[in-house]
Amino acid sequence: MLLALDLDAEGRVLDARVIESGGEAFDQAILAAILDFRFSPALDARRAPVPAQVQYLYRFRLEVQATVAVRGDVRAGGTREALVGASVMAEQVPMTPLPEGEEPRRVSVQSGADGRFELAGLDPGRWRLLAGAPGFGIEELEVEVTGGEVLEVAFHLSPDRPWEAPEVGETIEIIGYRLPPEITERRLDQDQVRVLPGTGGDVIRAVQTQPGVARTPFNAGTLLVRGMPADASAFYLGGVGIPVVFHFGGLSTAVNGDLLSEVVFLPGSYGVRYGRTMGGVVDLAPTTAPAERTQGYASIDLFQAAVMHEQVLSKRASVTLSLRRSYLDTILSPIVNTQDDYTVRLPRYMDGQLRAIYRDDRGMVVQGMVLGSDDRFTYDQTDSDGDRTESRLDLRFLKGWASWTMPLGRGWQSELALMAGPEQLAAEYLSDEEAYEKAQREHLRLELSRPVPEGGVIGWRLGVDLELSHEEYSYQVEDLDGFFLYADDEEGAARVFLPGVYLEQVQKQGPVQVIPGLRLDWMRTDDDYQAQIVDPRIRVRWEVTPSTVVNAGAGQYSQFPLLREVMDNGTGVPRLDPEHAIQVSVGARQQLLPALSLEGTAYGAALSDLVVGHDDRFTFELAPPPMAPYDTDAYANEGTGRVLGLELLTRYEDPRWLAFAAITLSRSTRVEREGQARTLFEYDQPVLLTLVGSHRLPRGWRVGGRARLTSGNPYTPVVNRIYDLDEQGWLPVFAESNVERLPAWASLDLRVDKEWTFRLWSLTLYLDVQNLTNRRNVELLNFSPDFATEIPVYGLPILPTFGLRGAW
Repeated sequence: MLLALDLDAEGRVLDARVIESGGEAFDQAILAAILDFRFSPALDARRAPVPAQVQYLYRFRLEVQATVAVRGDVRAGGTREALVGASVMAEQVPMTPLPEGEEPRRVSVQSGADGRFELAGLDPGRWRLLAGAPGFGIEELEVEVTGGEVLEVAFHLSPDRPWEAPEVGETIEIIGYRLPPEITERRLDQDQVRVLPGTGGDVIRAVQTQPGVARTPFNAGTLLVRGMPADASAFYLGGVGIPVVFHFGGLSTAVNGDLLSEVVFLPGSYGVRYGRTMGGVVDLAPTTAPAERTQGYASIDLFQAAVMHEQVLSKRASVTLSLRRSYLDTILSPIVNTQDDYTVRLPRYMDGQLRAIYRDDRGMVVQGMVLGSDDRFTYDQTDSDGDRTESRLDLRFLKGWASWTMPLGRGWQSELALMAGPEQLAAEYLSDEEAYEKAQREHLRLELSRPVPEGGVIGWRLGVDLELSHEEYSYQVEDLDGFFLYADDEEGAARVFLPGVYLEQVQKQGPVQVIPGLRLDWMRTDDDYQAQIVDPRIRVRWEVTPSTVVNAGAGQYSQFPLLREVMDNGTGVPRLDPEHAIQVSVGARQQLLPALSLEGTAYGAALSDLVVGHDDRFTFELAPPPMAPYDTDAYANEGTGRVLGLELLTRYEDPRWLAFAAITLSRSTRVEREGQARTLFEYDQPVLLTLVGSHRLPRGWRVGGRARLTSGNPYTPVVNRIYDLDEQGWLPVFAESNVERLPAWASLDLRVDKEWTFRLWSLTLYLDVQNLTNRRNVELLNFSPDFATEIPVYGLPILPTFGLRGAW
């Protein structure tokens, strides 16, 4: 077909004429399409348009398109993710041997964005199909091509060298802005946490390997961050408080880590979003997008079994169910119980989460979750008269969590989060002594934020942080025997209201951002206790170069006294103020190579108005209690403290390697009462050294190791002893507080993973060995009955743990 077109100066088609016909119907279709187009003649744009008539000649030729004979898709085995750009080749299988030098016919294509491909122009007969992709093995199959029929096939390629594989799926670059990160902000990805040696794949145990986190005896379930006590750290789920993060013994986190996108760890000098705490913050950040495909897994290891299933409801919504239960009580209790006069049921824990998530095209995300946890430890004893009594410890909570985030326009975004439900910690000793703490707690956060827009200089964050609770406690343990001589029984109940507001501004001037902020908190109980907190804070961030960032921060961090400390328990109502910490930190981060970074942070804190006294009162300790001597005087805001430290972290991460080395040098001291001498903090550990490496090998193997070396905790030795004739027992005479130190603690851990990938699912076997060298680490000291001999209490020996995980 040959056309002649008449165009005006702006390229509009004025007329079109057929010079050589391609058929009447074809001519009419081409003419209709041509008249909808505008052609652009090559005219000088600086000149005024001049009407002209230009004739173009176009030749069109019809070709017969080859018929599709085979179509299908290429996916990753196990995960069933679509593989983009996979190579698919069809090779004809000759019916008879080919002459020498002649090659069989081959046809090659690549899969598209959805993993689909089509092979056309295949002659009838047998064809060999081969599919492969970078980082994956090659899969082969044979098909019989017949005329007029389209064969449908599916390839599921097994990962061979997955670090060579490109990103799966579509890559979308989003140009946007976010609020600047904190001075020291460490984010842990769940996929990396799962293979960290010595952590059992648990997110909070992975946080315990970070710089600035001291080691707790027996790796108990708590965090000691930058020289602060355990109750100075706070845990959040999506911005609202969660009561318990660890099960008994710190073996596992009470929330399944696979529901999280990341774990945000802030050791100090953070912004005003978080308050009512002096120490570190851990925020478990749930995923914010529905599942793209239905998936799940079932796992079992030495301690527990778990199952999680994620069901896609639509392109915008999914629902997830996770269940987990330990079985040490079922398997090992019969082994432990070899005596007739007592029965021990080892700790049993279980947890579950049911979550629904919806995300629309505008970026609005709505989530809802029901989560619960139940831990129990029991001990039965039979006395000489045959009477059986039971001792138990229970820890449980049942919470509802909801979150709603939505872009509001002009760069603003809103976030609403709510956590509500009951929680309880209870203990009973031989049916005579009992203690419990109960609470019905609601926590709500509403926040509006706007990062600094492109070309702008101001950003904002403002929010409301409300907590309302009804708390009860009772400690009926006056007659409890043992190392402690507890004070009088106590009990109480009150409603506690904790409102808070905060405002933060981001001021950007070139590469420098200054972020001043102010947080106000109040505490009020129906027992007429009132207190308020005013915490000003400021942070500075300077991007010296694209690879070098310097940070600095200073501010006040405060927390209210515990409810039991401000109530009348027979000694009058103490007038206690909030505790305070003035924190200062300076840090820098250097990106040395695309995969290698180095960061360092120097920090200090001045603690004041610490609540001291009544060490003889019962507490639920998540870690072994501090050693004597004890302050049994009334509560008072007389404690002070000082913390100085330096953290260094170098990290290397590429598709095959994940490795980091961290060292913390610190000193944490306290003055318990005015006029007393300065002593070491009970968990002061001047040197913390951690080396971690994990290497991905071909054919589904992965091997990693972790080495840790920490200073021993301080302790107070017994220098003399006195025999009490009235009590018929020995009483210790202690030296000055914390003048001696336990031996250094060291451990080497090893982890090996092996993954087998099948068409629709994968199976992973792992071996995680803690304390590989079987070193006898002293965790704490006990004393002989006459206090003449120190008896070391050793930690766990070599502990191999193996597990299986099947994912679909």
